Amino acid sequence: MNKLITLVMITTMLLGNTGCSEIYSEDETVSDAVETAVVEPVTRPEDWTEETHGNDSAPDYDIVFPENEVNQITITVSPENREAMQENMTELFGEPGSGESRGGFQNRDQPQMGERPQWGEGEMPENFPAPEGFVPPEGEFEIPGKPGEISTETADTDSGMDQTAAAVPDAPAQERENFVPPGNAGRPGPGEGGDAGIQGGNMTPENPMWVSATIEFEGLTWTNVGFRYKGNSSLTSGWSSGTDKLPFKLDFDEFEDDYPEIENQRFYGFKQLSFANGFNDTSFMRDAATSLILEEAGLPAAKTAFYEVFLDYGEGTVSLGLYTMIEVIDDTVVDRYFGSDDGNIYEAEGSAASFAAPTYNMIEESFQKENNDDSDWSDIETLFDVLHSDLRTSDPSPWRAELDSVFDVDAFLEWLAISTAIQHWDSYGSMSHNYYLYNDPETGQLTWLSWDHNETMTSRNVGGRNSESESGSLDHSDTDENWPLIRFLLDDPVYYDLYIEYLAETVEGAFNPDHMTEIYQTMADLIEPYAVAEVGEEEFESAVQELIVHVNQRYEIVQEFLSNLQD
Repeated sequence: MNKLITLVMITTMLLGNTGCSEIYSEDETVSDAVETAVVEPVTRPEDWTEETHGNDSAPDYDIVFPENEVNQITITVSPENREAMQENMTELFGEPGSGESRGGFQNRDQPQMGERPQWGEGEMPENFPAPEGFVPPEGEFEIPGKPGEISTETADTDSGMDQTAAAVPDAPAQERENFVPPGNAGRPGPGEGGDAGIQGGNMTPENPMWVSATIEFEGLTWTNVGFRYKGNSSLTSGWSSGTDKLPFKLDFDEFEDDYPEIENQRFYGFKQLSFANGFNDTSFMRDAATSLILEEAGLPAAKTAFYEVFLDYGEGTVSLGLYTMIEVIDDTVVDRYFGSDDGNIYEAEGSAASFAAPTYNMIEESFQKENNDDSDWSDIETLFDVLHSDLRTSDPSPWRAELDSVFDVDAFLEWLAISTAIQHWDSYGSMSHNYYLYNDPETGQLTWLSWDHNETMTSRNVGGRNSESESGSLDHSDTDENWPLIRFLLDDPVYYDLYIEYLAETVEGAFNPDHMTEIYQTMADLIEPYAVAEVGEEEFESAVQELIVHVNQRYEIVQEFLSNLQD
């Protein structure tokens, strides 16, 4: 009889794709079990087609990421799942609307969703010069950011590790003593009056729970879709303010083990999708505009689209407002850009994501592997070793050759030039997160992929400092060895000249004022009804104008910097 049971188990495993979940009694024969498994296949949901729900069709970017319309999507969560989510969030971040979070960040006086600090009528800070002829809108003129505010967003980290790295156990004593945990230049570190859990940018102890939800789009339904909240400051700040408009993520086959009828379910070819709630961005355009800049420069970038999100918790459908839906890096971005996703994909989040020498033993914690063997980080370790090789100072030419062989330096320097020109405060050089690395099997190089851009294109960084001081300088002369990918590369004359070339290309090309003004206006025309419904007409128009002011300001600053180099 034991042999019979074993044969039934083996047969059931081999025919597992049929979705058969019957349990057979001891008096049944193997042939009966096989026959039952064969004649009772899984029945797909009613709306299922291979094009809309299957995984054998290519992702349909025209439908999911349209350029000229705002899509609507409805999410239905049962009252039971809603209650479970609320309890889980309360355990992680405290009571909703309490003004504080248990995730290591307390929202002291920071603005809530859609709010900005008020400066008063016609006022403009000294560090925000306007182009000649610009007249601020009447009334209260607002600029993103707030003096003293620490505001960071994560790309959906799953690590939950302590980011402070106040001491590195295996590092040499001298390095441990002198090591400063990565963070914004000049920001107090642990023990110096700073918030110990914020240096690396991770303020969430762990990811919120997944629940099953129903998705409706264009008259079609997707059942048992994984739905959970995501993010960092965008999540904790929204939760503490009591709003239901929180960033979230969808995974269309997260629950396929529980519901075999949705095995390999997709949304027009996409397994996962990320939704940003416009935290700290009343223009609602920074994520989308930055992705366009990166894409136009030829760098890997996630597609974005605007969505109005409706939510039903069993009490009727309500609109949560305007979201930016963002393509997930390890789902389709890598495969679309590189033609394959067979190489290692890493999400960077944590102290070692700074590549500072003392953080070497934190690699596994700081680079979450999204695919492949999760016991081998040798490619990241090799990049660390080469980057910190003595050849850098003793014999730069072979050092550059070694570095180029394992890291796409060219792509990184172009990203750095763009990031510096547009001002991306919430990424490498300020925070040790918000990027991915992909090891391209065709080249053997780790390639940089930028992520999370709601804190870009503003003259005030997350610490509220002047745009042309500290980490904002165009030549990065103030960036120290805690950010060696910047410091070491720009200390090399060959790499520095390449960086300067990309800086010039950026302001004359993808981030040119005339070009960006057209992009801003096109996006504003598209989303205006939705944005105005959330923040008001005056606030939205002011936010759009700020973007136009900023690109003109940055153009003049970069051109002056480049001109001085030639003198």
